[in-house]
Amino acid sequence: MFRRKRGKRLRSVAEKYLRFKIISLSSIAILLGGVFALVFVNYDYMQFRLLIAGNYIHTDTLDEMFETHLGFAPDNYGRYFDNLVIAVMTQEIRRVGGDRFTYQYTPAMRHAQRDRVISQAQQAEFREIAPGVAYLWLPNISPLVEDFVMDNKAELTNFDNLVLDLRGNGGGNLSVSQAISGLFVERRTVVGIDYARHNIFTRERRASGNIYLEFNQIIILQDHRTASAAESLIAALQSNLDNVTTIGQTSVGKAVGQVTLPMRRGFAVRATVIYIQTPDGGSIHNVGLTPDIYLDDGEDFVEFALGLLNE
Repeated sequence: MFRRKRGKRLRSVAEKYLRFKIISLSSIAILLGGVFALVFVNYDYMQFRLLIAGNYIHTDTLDEMFETHLGFAPDNYGRYFDNLVIAVMTQEIRRVGGDRFTYQYTPAMRHAQRDRVISQAQQAEFREIAPGVAYLWLPNISPLVEDFVMDNKAELTNFDNLVLDLRGNGGGNLSVSQAISGLFVERRTVVGIDYARHNIFTRERRASGNIYLEFNQIIILQDHRTASAAESLIAALQSNLDNVTTIGQTSVGKAVGQVTLPMRRGFAVRATVIYIQTPDGGSIHNVGLTPDIYLDDGEDFVEFALGLLNE
């Protein structure tokens, strides 16, 4: 009896060991197969990279190319060769297709951009400009600005009318635009459409909450620098509310969206991946949003808005 049980235990251990061995060998085979496939697919580029970065004799030419596209000439060409290729490729995209929104961030550019966004967001302003009239200036459409709006949304409910100032707002994050517009409309209301190259990534952006902010009138200030996610915010409110009046100048007309992909050593590549459409499926790309009432730069936009509210 004891021997039979021991024999069963030994067979069980052997079976487990065999399964473990099979799984391990299969995993190694899959891993090696993946490595082989990766090398095979990138063989030509790897050979070219080794040839130019490691053996090309005209190093003065390489130094000049790195200086031109990355801002410095590295001691090791291979270390930054991929960044050089990306920089040249994105420059050609801008030259051939005119897409100035696809480019590579150098580490210095990323730091400068981050500091600029933070500095702008810190200038956001909310105040009462007349009895029952709130003034809200959003200098960009960033997570910090979203926090600012959310921090003040309860106070905004105390006002009957809103002057929303988006002059000089170059845009930013579409998800932030979606969150802010979602404060004004019913849950599940379409506030924009992102049209992608592949249908699986095309989607409607919808409000995620119920109406929180209701005003008798909303006056939006815009100018020739209002762009991108700021334009998307205007279109969302215009399309879904019947109490919105826009005054100012025709906006930029940047109705394309980018994704920023972080890379090694502080670099990042930014590429246009979607067309931004208004809730009704229209496009303002290279056209812009025409204001209901046109105003020149020299006029007092806020006083004009107050005059409309007092009519």
